Amino acid sequence: MKIRLLGCGGSFGSPLAWNKTGNIDINNKRNFRTRSSVLVTIDNTNFLIDCSPDLRQQLYDAKCTNIDAVLFTHLHSDHVAGLPDIRAISLINKKIIPAYMPEIMINEITSNYNFIFNGTKDYEPFMTAKILENNFKINNIKIETFKHNHGSIDVQTYRIGNFAYSTDLKKFYNNDLDKLKNLDIWIVGLLRPDQHEHPSHATFDEIMEYIDYIKPKKTVFTHMTALLDEKETLKKCPPNIMPGYDGLELIL
Repeated sequence: MKIRLLGCGGSFGSPLAWNKTGNIDINNKRNFRTRSSVLVTIDNTNFLIDCSPDLRQQLYDAKCTNIDAVLFTHLHSDHVAGLPDIRAISLINKKIIPAYMPEIMINEITSNYNFIFNGTKDYEPFMTAKILENNFKINNIKIETFKHNHGSIDVQTYRIGNFAYSTDLKKFYNNDLDKLKNLDIWIVGLLRPDQHEHPSHATFDEIMEYIDYIKPKKTVFTHMTALLDEKETLKKCPPNIMPGYDGLELIL
């Protein structure tokens, strides 16, 4: 399994805009972050987790010309607005690409992106929406998923083998955190470094408590704002925990 962090920035990316650099060192290229999405490759099958607004450039940089399925975490625009960029992938491969999402997402996604899923007089549809199940297979590859809390909405955590992805995380429900034990790699959202409560994102200390409990072999932060400088964050972390960066590739 190869996991490529296509983008690891929050909803604004990092830095926010020209000369609005927050706390990052702009001389460090790893602090320049596009919006969050991940490419997972297993036996020539490519899973895309979320379609960030920066997707076209992300796939170009990854030299990726084929997607077998898209897995959506939630409805927020920084995770779905790159959907139109899938059209090129569909045309190149001459296929309709399935998009797996919670049932609560389907009406809004297929309505907002009607030309993608239903076509118009000028466009043939190039994706199909599929209701997400807790356990399912694509090309005989097992995928597990469950909801976690992101403030006023829920988001999907995905687990594929010993890899899991939990972006936009506030807290887990019930005993769901136990489903993330025995991981080799956990990619988890960390919005900012401070300890001020946020209505929809966990603090650094809360994320570290989750890590201490499930004990993944390696943890990589994603969905980071320009308040998180890579080198300053590394100073706070043990060797098996690190902030991600665009283009980071991990092999299992």
